[in-house]
Amino acid sequence: MNAPSALANLRDLGGLRTATGGTTRPGVLLRSDAPYANDVDTGTEPAGWPPAVVLDLRGSAEAAASPRIWGSTTTVHAHELYTGARPGAIAPTDNLIDLYRNIVTDAADQIVAVVDLLATDGSTLVHCAAGKDRTGIVVAVLLALADVDDDAIVADYLLTADAMPEVVARLSTVGGLPDDLEAYREWLGAPEEAIRVVLDELRSHPGGPSAWFLSLGGNEAALTTWLERFVS
Repeated sequence: MNAPSALANLRDLGGLRTATGGTTRPGVLLRSDAPYANDVDTGTEPAGWPPAVVLDLRGSAEAAASPRIWGSTTTVHAHELYTGARPGAIAPTDNLIDLYRNIVTDAADQIVAVVDLLATDGSTLVHCAAGKDRTGIVVAVLLALADVDDDAIVADYLLTADAMPEVVARLSTVGGLPDDLEAYREWLGAPEEAIRVVLDELRSHPGGPSAWFLSLGGNEAALTTWLERFVS
């Protein structure tokens, strides 16, 4: 039996300045790598822990590998974001930047639908496997919708690079890595250019991120309610 472990890439998205002079509130939006069945809370978790809502962006096979059992106060939403990001669907010769571009365009509807799943009280934890690619894109979109500065969004994304050695160690315990890990070395990075592709897609839309969201049928009332909680 594996020894108890703790999330390697967990953080709170509070304390970020917005273009309108506001600040994102702590304890509303959290991000992490995948929680596993043998994880234990350390007492150093951010405000809003345990989360009221867990948004799992992985596919069902990934999620079944070592599922964490949450308490009765936590609602888990299985919301697979993009089948092309599953382990085994990516080839070593694929390009991380192209993957991000594909996700933000081909999976735009799934990204927009996230807003309907955010907690109306308490915190929402967004995660995938590493908490880097699918999570990074969804979090970047949510922060852009809150008018957080692009450089601050990029800075948060880049924090994952420091966590990747431990994330990889955790993934290895649940069979979440390719056999030839060295061939996939590029996929373990968090290059600024990748997340900039996502932000450029939102900013280039006439009217910016909010107009992008609404053009895809986003729930304006749900977004307004969440932003009132998230931004002070």
